[in-house]
Amino acid sequence: MHCPAIKYFSFLLPLFIVSILQAQTKKSSDSITFSIQADYLSNYSYNGRVDSIKYPYQTTTASLHLANGLFSNFSASYLLTPGMKGFDFFELDLGYEYKMGKKIYGEIYGTKYFYSGSSNLINGNISSDLGASLNYDFNYFQFNNTIDVFFTSKADFQFTPGIEKTIYFGNSENTSWSINPYLYCNFSTVNYYESNVTRRLNGPRGPRAGQGIGSQITSSTVVQDKGFKLLNTDFSIPLSYENMHWLATFTPTYSIPFNKIETISTNTITSATGTTTNKVNSTPYSELHLNNQFYFQIGVTYKF
Repeated sequence: MHCPAIKYFSFLLPLFIVSILQAQTKKSSDSITFSIQADYLSNYSYNGRVDSIKYPYQTTTASLHLANGLFSNFSASYLLTPGMKGFDFFELDLGYEYKMGKKIYGEIYGTKYFYSGSSNLINGNISSDLGASLNYDFNYFQFNNTIDVFFTSKADFQFTPGIEKTIYFGNSENTSWSINPYLYCNFSTVNYYESNVTRRLNGPRGPRAGQGIGSQITSSTVVQDKGFKLLNTDFSIPLSYENMHWLATFTPTYSIPFNKIETISTNTITSATGTTTNKVNSTPYSELHLNNQFYFQIGVTYKF
């Protein structure tokens, strides 16, 4: 299932490098834009879902944008939960920004995720993503649409439509303030909840080591009542301040989850004496008791 993503990156990376070399030959100062961004996220949420433990993050992102529309981002997210602190996951994006006339614009992109061995993210089974956005400016608001294919053991499809409007105020020659109220909905399949994990419980020791298979458990988790569903709606009114080199943002978000996702796990224990199997309801407590969520993100960006 990961082959399409690998082929995409294999194609896009050489193209991106060639474009950088071409851009460097230009004398225009705006041919390449590089920025460093630092963000604080009060709690990690995915499709309106949060873990029973709070997961705040500090994320640092390096971004490179070329005048021809190609871009790359690399981010590192540091988990701030007491007793669990450390770099939890990394993200690499490669993409292309396009514009068709004055009204239509969007992106085509691919993302690769890297997780630490101790990461417990809700969506930690997702290894990569291919996506595209198509946006239309109606003057009074923008109508945005994003389609993603997330790669797990099975592919997940997600559609995110939304409306937003940027309102500027207090502008001067080199600075601007703005708010950007938006409303987005996430529709998705839920294969990322499924997994198939095998681990060894114990093995033969001493002189007989290697002569037996030991005991191992295989846990296979499947989603009940599968389908393409509305998973959540997000509402936010981000506040931004920007000048020639700096951008500061505050993004409070209110998220309403829908359609709880129930899972059943089949545990198979294999040992020298035989095999036993049992099924359990493995739906997380937080999923059985869906609650509206409020979280916020604060970010500062320096543009070179």
